[in-house]
Amino acid sequence: MAGHNLLLDELYEKDIQQLIRLSESVGWDYDESEIRTIMISGLVYGHKTMAGEIVSCAAIIPYGDNLASLGMVIVHPNYRRLGLGKEVTIRCIQSVPRSVPIMLIATPEGKPMYERLGFKSVDSIQKYLCDSYHPPRNTDVIDYSFAPYHPSHLPGIIKLDQSACGANRKKFLSVRVQQAKQAITVQNREGDIVGYAFSIQGTVNLIIGPVVAPNYKVASHLLHKLAIANESRLRIDIPKEQGEFGSILVERGFQMVSSPPIMLLNGDDLPARDRTLFGIAAQVFG
Repeated sequence: MAGHNLLLDELYEKDIQQLIRLSESVGWDYDESEIRTIMISGLVYGHKTMAGEIVSCAAIIPYGDNLASLGMVIVHPNYRRLGLGKEVTIRCIQSVPRSVPIMLIATPEGKPMYERLGFKSVDSIQKYLCDSYHPPRNTDVIDYSFAPYHPSHLPGIIKLDQSACGANRKKFLSVRVQQAKQAITVQNREGDIVGYAFSIQGTVNLIIGPVVAPNYKVASHLLHKLAIANESRLRIDIPKEQGEFGSILVERGFQMVSSPPIMLLNGDDLPARDRTLFGIAAQVFG
């Protein structure tokens, strides 16, 4: 550990309140339920002072053997320029095999550091916020049925999500659905699950995602069902390729506020996806 007298180690449930305060120190809004989901789904590392104060953190979430997501990289403003961000990121990278591609969604501040570590930009997402949701004037008639989540739906959701995201996210989804304010599934005439969406109530925003659907019209129905009865500001992050869905968001009162890059280490491309992902879970989960 060069240039400082701090301990880098794995963080646990007892550290959640400190992690919330660390998040607040940089203007982010991680809350207890979000951090708990991250810890159950993956690993969190961070630097502590000799007095036990957490001054940095980062999380790595493995999805089976062919993808991991890195995020929640935070350094307290009073401890910057000590190389803590690089060190905690490297610890996350070292926690998974070198054969596993690691993805992250970069902030402008973090992108140069990730590039120095070997990450390359391979795509981008689009972040949308909405302070006043506008319901659609006309609703397209679609040949699908929508139902509240039931535990019996989980195997179908996991299978569908794997095709949409290119990785098995069973552990994460099993936890995330319990955290969800609302969870909805879509079924075809044969009763097969062909779509799903969750909403997560954060301290500032109602986060809509993941959203997986056979097409943008079905995705817009899922969006409406999750957004219509809520008073919180809405947030959804969508893959850049889903331009038609982005146009729907603008019609519904959303505004695109940023388009951060998706970066990848240990690979040239993200795992193959079937273009049914219309909203990511959150930037830390990819």
